[in-house]
Amino acid sequence: MSVSSEASSEDRRESVARGGIYALGHSDHELRRLESQSRFFRPLTENFFKRAGIARGMHVVDVGCGPGDVSFLAASLVGQEGSVIGFDKNIEAINVAQTRAAAAGLKNVTFVQGEAEDIVLSKPVDAVVGRLMLMYLADPAAFLRRIAARINPGGIIAFQEIDILGFKTKPRLALLNECVFWITETLRRSGAHIQMGLDLLRTFLAAGLGVPQMMMEARVEGGPNSEVYEYMAQLVRSLLPMIEKFGVSDAAYVQIDTLAESMRHEAVATDSVIVIPPLVGAWARK
Repeated sequence: MSVSSEASSEDRRESVARGGIYALGHSDHELRRLESQSRFFRPLTENFFKRAGIARGMHVVDVGCGPGDVSFLAASLVGQEGSVIGFDKNIEAINVAQTRAAAAGLKNVTFVQGEAEDIVLSKPVDAVVGRLMLMYLADPAAFLRRIAARINPGGIIAFQEIDILGFKTKPRLALLNECVFWITETLRRSGAHIQMGLDLLRTFLAAGLGVPQMMMEARVEGGPNSEVYEYMAQLVRSLLPMIEKFGVSDAAYVQIDTLAESMRHEAVATDSVIVIPPLVGAWARK
């Protein structure tokens, strides 16, 4: 099984324009943040993949693979009898993913660079998966319709997206909620679909895949040792150039170097419970 891109560089530029700006960028910090985020969300995604039916011996494509973590997770589920191809438009992310795979001695994972809309498979596969990538596409239903044509009969289409507006704290935390506003408003202005998780059903229907099975999970955090403070601060750090560009806030106000500790102090002082924006998974069989 192999994957290639059939679009010209001009087509790719037009595709990026149609899908808006990827506000998080592709810096070294962002690639490291994606690795950290994947560890943070791994239990939720692993549970979703198992529920969706990703299993030993399958041949899987992971769309929007970034530095490779979702591909590595899928590879652990399909085993050496199966295979995973990770696909991402950013060459720096692909290079990092390839280096990590080689360092880990993984033989059942490969990575290919190109636009999501332009994936061409040399032969049908058993599943196509993705996490937090449909939210950046201008027409996710068209993408699912196209990729479903390359899946074996009975194959799985499984995507996990977010509902950013599902974030909540109790008691309310002023700084953490402001942090979520910066993130939400910047992504919204960039063209990202901030509630893609709740639109998965309509997207699957529009793609001709029928009503998918769905599940929602969220991390619930609190206390001094939670990872949530660093997770949120890292996300703001990656978005900060666009936060300033869109006039959502500015670096002097955000105080990025002390943001995580400030959020930690506020949460611990009030014994607050923090519900991370939930991940919504949807899957269907062809």
